[in-house]
Amino acid sequence: MTVADAKQQDRQPWWRRILTVPGIAIATAVTTTVSWGVSEGLTHLTTTKSDPQDAVAVTVETDPSRISGVSDADRPVVIPASTRTTGNPGSGCEGFYAWATRNGGVDGGETIVQIIAQGKHDSAVLLNEMRIRVLNKTPPMRGIPATCPAAGSAQRRAISVDLDKVPPTVSYETNDDVSPFGFTLAKGETETFIVAASATQATYRWLIELDLFVDGVRKTVVIGPQGGFATTVWQASGEYWVWNFQDAWTLANSNEAAGNSMSVPADAPLPPLS
Repeated sequence: MTVADAKQQDRQPWWRRILTVPGIAIATAVTTTVSWGVSEGLTHLTTTKSDPQDAVAVTVETDPSRISGVSDADRPVVIPASTRTTGNPGSGCEGFYAWATRNGGVDGGETIVQIIAQGKHDSAVLLNEMRIRVLNKTPPMRGIPATCPAAGSAQRRAISVDLDKVPPTVSYETNDDVSPFGFTLAKGETETFIVAASATQATYRWLIELDLFVDGVRKTVVIGPQGGFATTVWQASGEYWVWNFQDAWTLANSNEAAGNSMSVPADAPLPPLS
């Protein structure tokens, strides 16, 4: 065993702890699993002719209602002003994000992604580095801000991304520690990442790039939907629509409690707000 191998093994116990820390998540309601050489759904892979074809399987989940230990409430979205919204989230908050994405909603303030990686190769696979690639940056989105109110407090994420930095920064931390990224996956071994990307200045389209080494050969897994994940600013002040968990939307103000007299019944289009 080389010194480098020993160092990687020393990091494993730390990552076993932080990579399973629950986070809060939002995005599309689709889960896609892919392997080396496959290009579909939320994940695609850049390979060479010598690449093993079954090194790692990657599953991506971005709907909070599908992630264990993650709150599906208080996930703000902004829907384009030109959209005539249809349908409603249904009872509670479980269907809120799926409803929002069907209506073209973009994550407001933060996008959270769960990544599950499973080793498939006979040799150990080293996950060496994670980067964020910004595809497009535009002004903050205006339109129809909406949310489903939270019933509890947020939990701290293990991996956080600041999209406003150039280039975007990626931090790996627990409640009391910060450490470089890097760990190995043996065959059949599974690791879970909770990644939270925040935006306070603009609207971003972005992808996650994950570098791996298999039998000494470097590969890059690119994670994200066609066109990238989308994250825009959630206004610190102003009006927004709040789902009442059952049959109507209420107009609220960030400086006031929800309960404004103006409301829109379920299934009726939501009007844009300035």
